[in-house]
Amino acid sequence: MDIPELYSRIYRYDATACGYGPIAAAITAARALGATSGKLLRYATSGDVTGDYSQVVGYGAIAFT
Repeated sequence: MDIPELYSRIYRYDATACGYGPIAAAITAARALGATSGKLLRYATSGDVTGDYSQVVGYGAIAFT
């Protein structure tokens, strides 16, 4: 739930995310609604479905509590 750390890790690890702005917005909204933590419910990639791991897109489901 640390937005500066989110951005720091994106830059530090040269990571990509199609929407780290919306991720930060979701964290901000969750905090405003009283959430203090997030829990990873599930992570998968498109390769898990197609079997082709040469180019994948990852998907994560997070619950804020």
